[in-house]
Amino acid sequence: MNDERRRRELADFLRTRRSRLSPQEAGLPVETARRRTPGLRREEVATLSGISLPWYTALEQGRDIQVSEQVLESLVRTLQLSHDERNHLFVLANCSVVPYVTVGESNSPALQQILDRMGSYPAYVIDRHWNVTAWNKMTSTLCGDFHQIAEIERNILWRVFMMKDTEARIVNWENVATMLLAHFRSRYALYMNDSWYREFVDKLCEQSEEFRVWWRRHDVSGTSKGEKVIHHPKAGLLSFRYHSFAVPESGDLVMRVYTPIENTGTDEQLKDLIGESRLA
Repeated sequence: MNDERRRRELADFLRTRRSRLSPQEAGLPVETARRRTPGLRREEVATLSGISLPWYTALEQGRDIQVSEQVLESLVRTLQLSHDERNHLFVLANCSVVPYVTVGESNSPALQQILDRMGSYPAYVIDRHWNVTAWNKMTSTLCGDFHQIAEIERNILWRVFMMKDTEARIVNWENVATMLLAHFRSRYALYMNDSWYREFVDKLCEQSEEFRVWWRRHDVSGTSKGEKVIHHPKAGLLSFRYHSFAVPESGDLVMRVYTPIENTGTDEQLKDLIGESRLA
């Protein structure tokens, strides 16, 4: 079942990459007649990649066939895939690289101490499902106390797509949401054996139109950094860059740290918030 799901993901990915590439971008002659197929046709991808049409069609139909690295590289060139998209293609095409679900993720006291020593920088730890498992005081000041909310509301994607107060606070919400979703889609391919991912995606597709539409685009990204602008009711606009760091020897835990963007006044505003919280 898991292998079948992986092949369906591969088929969907190839279709979405093919449909976005015009014949002109692929170096094909301009046609005078109107094309009924958006992007490239299957036969055009096959020809440009030096493979047979039946074989490529079998790939897009999710059939159980073996794919060589040479063929994959040909598809990368034909479909003009980015570095992140190439990695995603190789993961989906080779089930042997898809890891099994690991167990034993836990936050050590030392990890919480590191978070607490971040000072005015918001920082938290997420597990492989993107649930926040540890955080510092500044994160609570900006996002609320994670101890007081339902478990699903600790999930980063759920908060961005389903919690309207969170969406309203993020000034560049669409940019943040699409970037996070593309990165999550890359992670999703790595954990095809974990049923949680399929169930979670189904739930978000049912309840969020934006998530459903963007998920169908099958955009992927290996980038775990970006910028976020937050409107805080007391501090005003806060501009951050965020970076994610793998936590060694802790399963799939990742620490995400938000640092103020220079010359935006955010650093001083955060220090003022800390001062207010101490007086409260």
